[in-house]
Amino acid sequence: MSQPAVVQYALKERSVELREIPIPQPSRGNVLLKIAAAGICGTDVHQYLNEHSWPVNLPVVMGHEFSGIVHEVGEGVRSFAPGDRVVCETAAVICGECYYCRTGRYHFCEHRKGFGQLQDGGFTQYVQVPVRCLHRVPKNLPLHLAALTEPSCVAYHATAVAGEIKPGMSVAVLGCGTVGLICVRMAKMQGGGPIVLTGLARDKNRLQVGKQMGATHIVDMDHDDLFGLVRQIHDGHGIDVVIDVSGRNRTLKDAIDIVRPAGQIIRAGWGPGAYNFSLDPLVHKGVRLQGVFSHNWEMWERVLRLLDAGKLDLSLLSPECLPIERWQEGFEAMCESRLIKAVLEPNGRMK
Repeated sequence: MSQPAVVQYALKERSVELREIPIPQPSRGNVLLKIAAAGICGTDVHQYLNEHSWPVNLPVVMGHEFSGIVHEVGEGVRSFAPGDRVVCETAAVICGECYYCRTGRYHFCEHRKGFGQLQDGGFTQYVQVPVRCLHRVPKNLPLHLAALTEPSCVAYHATAVAGEIKPGMSVAVLGCGTVGLICVRMAKMQGGGPIVLTGLARDKNRLQVGKQMGATHIVDMDHDDLFGLVRQIHDGHGIDVVIDVSGRNRTLKDAIDIVRPAGQIIRAGWGPGAYNFSLDPLVHKGVRLQGVFSHNWEMWERVLRLLDAGKLDLSLLSPECLPIERWQEGFEAMCESRLIKAVLEPNGRMK
């Protein structure tokens, strides 16, 4: 039997199409997951536009943010059963034996293959996934919102793990995509403030949602003066923690310019191309620059607890849910910032 899937087939702009592919059978240690919802991420948009800076195994079914219901289990699977509501981590393949795998940091495994890039992902009706990737969805969390657990984990990693935001610290989030907006909420939960959120003129609606998520200041980088605003915050020496999730390299210079001496910059957004500016101010200011990549089991469990407790309300992001046949509409809307989040529902709405 076959199923529709959103497939990237070439390293050229918009070389993505809807194809029919076989429905897999779950092998030992894996389950066949019936996809409920799969979010279109900024990295999916980068691949769609051929602006990405990571390897892609072509042809590949895209999509790495997905929730679903266990449809069938492979041999040896005991911890999950058909009918279980779950979300899935992104590390489709790891070696399980290297230093990083053994210490719980398997997202750094050199053999790692991520869904939607090096391994077929969730923009289809059924996908085979390792049971180790699964987490149970709280009973009161809708599956279309559960699909946003993955970007929430990136935001948690950036703010709560790497950012070390403490009450009273000033925070700037550069970029108002899904991860940026969730970073704002996470920073507020940690007591950060004031919180500055930046975007472009076309991001007007996203910036307004950012205020609902906890931003005290929003900045339209096409018209507003970010640097003038920063000079007015606290003692005027800059921002304590700057989180760059813009997906553009040029914003790193903005981060360096606005961070305070002995402050911290968290870089969680991918960006292709060269950095055509000096990093000497990092030395002069004594700033810590830290990259953030992916997440691990513990982060997923903590984020799911926040979602279950209602402390992280993803409904504010108003995800637009589309059938898989309208995948291109969702991609183009994300490209143009007309939506905060587009989510594909390949099997229709599932509870």
